[in-house]
Amino acid sequence: MADFIPLMGYTPNREGTDAFLATLARPTLAQAGPDLVLDETRDVFLGKYLLACEPGWKRGAQKIGSCVGWGWALSCDILAACDILLRSETESYGGRVLEASVYGFSRVEVRGQRNLGGDGSYGGAAAKAVTKFGTLHYGIDYAGEKFTDNSGVREKEWGRDGVPDRFEPFAAKHKVSSVALVKTFEDAARAIQNGYPVAVCSMRGFSMTLRDGYLAPMGQWAHCMMFAGVRWKPRPALLCVNSWGDCYSGSVDPQLPPQFQKSAGWVEAATCTSMLSGEDSFALSGYAGFPPRMLPDWTGGVL
Repeated sequence: MADFIPLMGYTPNREGTDAFLATLARPTLAQAGPDLVLDETRDVFLGKYLLACEPGWKRGAQKIGSCVGWGWALSCDILAACDILLRSETESYGGRVLEASVYGFSRVEVRGQRNLGGDGSYGGAAAKAVTKFGTLHYGIDYAGEKFTDNSGVREKEWGRDGVPDRFEPFAAKHKVSSVALVKTFEDAARAIQNGYPVAVCSMRGFSMTLRDGYLAPMGQWAHCMMFAGVRWKPRPALLCVNSWGDCYSGSVDPQLPPQFQKSAGWVEAATCTSMLSGEDSFALSGYAGFPPRMLPDWTGGVL
């Protein structure tokens, strides 16, 4: 923890997000999912589906102001896992989304402008990035090239120049089909209970010390994270996953898997609504995953 630096990188762009929302036939969760039911007795943790698909998963840490790429990439990962295990879609899990792909698309291809200067992006740009341009993944062979490392240099370069053109056809195969603006705690809880993670961009900061797994509001963070769970007792809250590795100290929630105990914390309902009131946070649905893995013929062709 001695060398820990809380990198952020959320740069609100009201005009940009509004322009993206104007392209959606049903921009809000209330419009896109009017039949989604909220059960104020049912706790849900979507991270368990991610761990079922990728047991060795561990939250990494961003190295530049690329939090929008990190919050949205994890949202895509969890969405893919929920599609497979909750919605029984006939596809296989392709591994982690490369954060640099979401970050680069959101800064350059979405805006049509290179060399923006500095770091950072915003929720509406990431929403357009994953729905229009798609995502790349770690460990996949892209015509002889693979990404295996969490590279701040790559994120800096792609955030300046965009995702290299040679990778765009691969990214286009793995898009999020739809997103919807989430405005309140109840909206987010409803989405999560139905298996749809929420990428949240806000200016809300927190103490770095957990108290029984809960985060206490403190200061300001221009930051993107994501909501991956909902609980109702002892106080209604959403699980907010950060992108700074195992960054929190204090008393954790022992009911969470170890991978989430120090990389995430529960945020009380009123604070969640405050975070979402900036209207730049989205629920994701419908990830275009990878083809089902075909197992070899166990008979060896004898029968």
